[in-house]
Order: sequence, then C-alpha cells, then structure tokens
Amino acid sequence: MARPRPYLFCLIPPERADDLLEPLREHFADDPYLEVLVERRGGEAPGHGPMGEIHYRRAPVARRDLIESLPPELQDDADQLSFVQRMEPLGRRHQSTDTPALIEAIAEGDPEAASELWWRINGRVRERLLRRLGRRSDGNVRGEEEALGFILDALDGYEDDPERTFSDWLDEVVDRYAAARPAS
Repeated sequence: MARPRPYLFCLIPPERADDLLEPLREHFADDPYLEVLVERRGGEAPGHGPMGEIHYRRAPVARRDLIESLPPELQDDADQLSFVQRMEPLGRRHQSTDTPALIEAIAEGDPEAASELWWRINGRVRERLLRRLGRRSDGNVRGEEEALGFILDALDGYEDDPERTFSDWLDEVVDRYAAARPAS
C-alpha cells in the first residue's frame, strides 16, 4: 500500500537543519500525513510579513499550532519551527457534507474537508477580522492567513449542540484569535 500524501509540514530554518532535521523526522516517522522539511523557499519566510502574517506564493496554507506534538527534548526549539497545512484544491466530494460530518472528517485527517470548511467560512471570518483588525498596508485583511490554522486547531473544542450554532462558535474563536494578535 502506498504511503498517503502528507498535507502537514514541519518547516525547519536552513541554519537549524543539521541539528533538528533528523530528530524531528524520527519523531514524526509514524505520521504519514506529516513531513519534516527544511524551508528552502526564497523571499519572505513564514512569519516574516507585517504583523507576523505568512505570505506564500504557492498553494494556500494554514499555519498550525502543533508544538505540543514535539517531544520534550525539542520543546525548547519550538520557536524555530513552523507547522503548516497545505490546503487541497476545492473538490466536490464534501459539497453536500453537513458541518458536523465535515468537522468529523477534518478530525480524521481529511485535508479535502478542511478546504471545504474554509471555502464555507472564509467570507464570515474575513469580515469579522476586517472589523476587528483592519487591513494591512497591502490591502489584505490582517491575520487572515493564520486564522484558518487557529480555527482548525480549535475544532476539537467544538461540539455539535442545538443550543449553540457552529456560526456562534466560529465567531467566538475568531474573536479570541483577533484579541490575541498584537495591536497594529
């Protein structure tokens, strides 16, 4: 059976590759969805844009907070690493999937489900962030690139509850994210 294609990446700065690459690859060896790479792209590196925004010229990505998945002996190096999730092209597989089932598919590691969720919620998240954080100098909404990762990381705290809609939960998560960002 072929190894699944990874969609999560642990990016190491080139200057730390000699001491971090092999220990991290060994640690994540059993996770077929995560690949450890040395960041070799030129131009803006992850986290170096205004307000810490991530700029990629390739497929959209979500910055993830997977630092807790590091072994204790590598926790001190966490600030040197970036975890990103590549977003799959939007397909038709989940277009009729209801939100609770979509969230379950994301929890099971379906990267297409994450793309579908982002397509559904992006407008709402964008408008909420625009009202709270405004625009960057390039005209883009502040924090939009990292918001998806923050939302994906928070999904395990969402419970399908008839008293609380997914939209209400999402608004709370986006508000927490905006409140945690440094002032412009």
